[in-house]
Amino acid sequence: MSTITEIEVGGVPRKIEDAQARDDVRLLLQQTNGLYKGRNLAEIFNGEISRYSDPWEWIHDRIDMGFYDGIYVCDFIPHTVKNERVESQIACLDGYTRTTDQNLGHHIDFISRDCFSETVQWNTTNNNNGNAESPYPYMVSNLHKWLEETLYGYLPENVKKHIVTKRSLMEQRYSASGALTDSTSWGWQDIGKLWVPHEYEVFGAVVWGTQGWSEGQAMQYPIFANSYLNRIKGAGHGGSRCSWWLASVGSGDSTNACLVSGLGYASDWGASDASRVPLCFRITAKAA
Repeated sequence: MSTITEIEVGGVPRKIEDAQARDDVRLLLQQTNGLYKGRNLAEIFNGEISRYSDPWEWIHDRIDMGFYDGIYVCDFIPHTVKNERVESQIACLDGYTRTTDQNLGHHIDFISRDCFSETVQWNTTNNNNGNAESPYPYMVSNLHKWLEETLYGYLPENVKKHIVTKRSLMEQRYSASGALTDSTSWGWQDIGKLWVPHEYEVFGAVVWGTQGWSEGQAMQYPIFANSYLNRIKGAGHGGSRCSWWLASVGSGDSTNACLVSGLGYASDWGASDASRVPLCFRITAKAA
């Protein structure tokens, strides 16, 4: 026999007649109020996952079908990277579908709850410009190289085999005549299998970056909207608050790169400073 519970939604009393409906409403209210911390999908869907080799095979199949019932932004899959616990949270479900110059299909972008414990310089020198090889500051940065060549190497094989390169509209800032203090154009780039978000993807606005060019085709990830809950990250799982790098560079100078401060607000630091990064990757529908 079901129990009838009354709950107020949007100022209107509603009668919720079963446990599942009550849970759904509770989750909706948490998400609306920026209080939802996410659930461990490996536990919630244990029975369904048991038919697969691991949770990553399962979520990849779900993405392939575009079937996200019961899965919410902020839900996570836990795993271990170089002896560190990582909770890879869902940052968006199909948020960029049908975008990019290559028409992106079904996908989930994951961003870890906390940062990896190691620090990294955005650049080894205090410079936020591109170069003669590439006009894209992020693409020639030490940060991009470290994510691709070091952090990626720490990933277990059962994660590596599912993630794909993210394609993004990236700002350009380079002149052979001297260092520029603002970006001047943009273009499509494959930014790697591991990456960090644009400033806009976190804050929903260009704060310290170059207006227009640094935004690209970015949207604010739902995981960061209307709350500081997931903007503020720890130095390692459950660690103390720390700053973390973004893919955008600062406007008005030739030395700074954008980051999220340890208190969660938008800031920028000298590119040669050291900060941390969350583990960010994308899984798309399987190739036909």
